[in-house]
Amino acid sequence: MLRADPYMKKIFLSNLVLVVTLNLLIKPFYIFGIDRGVQNSVGASEYGLYFALYNFVYLFQIINDFGLQNYNHSVLSKYERLIPKYLPKILAVKIVLALSFTLVTIFLALIVGFKDFIWPTLFIIIINQILVSLIMFLRTTLSALGHYRLDSLLSISDKFLLIMGVGYVLWFSDYQLNIHDFIVFQSVALGITLVITLLFTQQKSGLFSYRWRFDETFSLAILKKSFPYALILLLMTLYTRMDGVMLERLLKNGKEEAGIYAASYRILDAFSNVGLLFAGLLLPMFAKMIRSGGPLKELTETARNALLTFSLMIISIALVYGQSIIDLLYHDATIYWGQVFQLLFLSYLGISLGYIYGTLLTASENIRVMNTVFLAGVVLNFLLNLIFINLWQAWGAALATVITQIAVSCTITWLAHRNLLLKADLLGWVRLGIFFIMVYIFSRYCKSWSLHLLPSLISIGIFSLFSALSLQLVNLGDWLKTER
Repeated sequence: MLRADPYMKKIFLSNLVLVVTLNLLIKPFYIFGIDRGVQNSVGASEYGLYFALYNFVYLFQIINDFGLQNYNHSVLSKYERLIPKYLPKILAVKIVLALSFTLVTIFLALIVGFKDFIWPTLFIIIINQILVSLIMFLRTTLSALGHYRLDSLLSISDKFLLIMGVGYVLWFSDYQLNIHDFIVFQSVALGITLVITLLFTQQKSGLFSYRWRFDETFSLAILKKSFPYALILLLMTLYTRMDGVMLERLLKNGKEEAGIYAASYRILDAFSNVGLLFAGLLLPMFAKMIRSGGPLKELTETARNALLTFSLMIISIALVYGQSIIDLLYHDATIYWGQVFQLLFLSYLGISLGYIYGTLLTASENIRVMNTVFLAGVVLNFLLNLIFINLWQAWGAALATVITQIAVSCTITWLAHRNLLLKADLLGWVRLGIFFIMVYIFSRYCKSWSLHLLPSLISIGIFSLFSALSLQLVNLGDWLKTER
């Protein structure tokens, strides 16, 4: 059954409809209602400090996870019968890793020289990252077992709880929220989500039916196997998260510039979650198909076309309406904020490509070649940030991100085609290029008609859908079949 590519495509599309619908209902509301509301409430400088601290902690996420999440998703998906046996032992390893992550992060924070008032906030961010890592690992276990819909529901749980809690304080209370309160709210939401996820994992895998113990021999063996995946995580984290830290550290007005950059990066990160949803669905499916010898071409192209039509539409809107969007979302926004936003969103193309073809290479265990590319990306991003931040501040960081993301994703795409012997779909790429030109021109026309933002966005969305259908980038029949 796994050899039938149309069958896997149907599973992918049906679950994609669910996961995207859930995330479109919850996460945009969180990003633009809660996260944006918090920045407007506390100010760009205070939020910028939080953004820099968050990115600093995230740089050491490799120690917290050590590639176990991707290993679990891509390797154990192929051998489901091993999951109940391995899961308690791997979780014991994760507890040890979490303690190591905490100690290393605190030690390096001391070396960097963060001031005393920062430490309570920094420690809670560390705890939150541990909770996020545990939740993500357990969700990959459920996905590897084939419970894609349950994984989709759990993916929005913490954000839903934050909307309920922080939303009440922001909109219905006289209490003046500060950034420390916001982080504590995150801890509570993540803690509840972790408990729920543990209960479902027990139900589906019998997690607590096995003896929990730290097995030194097993731990060393599993860490050795997961190390290449850990290296991927480290390198990707470095070239996607170092910009916020470097802005805060390199510039005299670093907190403010980091806050300006965070204002745009938050929105980019929200849309990047769409690609993450694709990757979460595709990774176990690709892994199963590779093990069974199933054809990859049709599923890969279906996923690529679906994600890139969405991404190119968003890029077009960002280029044309970037200033209007920034002015609408942020009280302190200036033309400079809009310029950072417009430039940064060009990197969305690279991010989306990376989620499709990077996932394919991960599922096929082409890890060494990916690490080589990501290492080059880290070096490139560091050098570009070092030069551009000093020249152009937050705009320079955005330019460094665009160049790095495009360079890395194009290389990953080429490697996926070469290593997995995928035929180059030149016609598909040409259609995507034509689609982008059509949507961008239509977006410019909408702006010239002086329509309000919401009617313009609806018009662009409808036009994009019909353009994708006419160019055969989206096959409506495939999506309708998923409902049968």
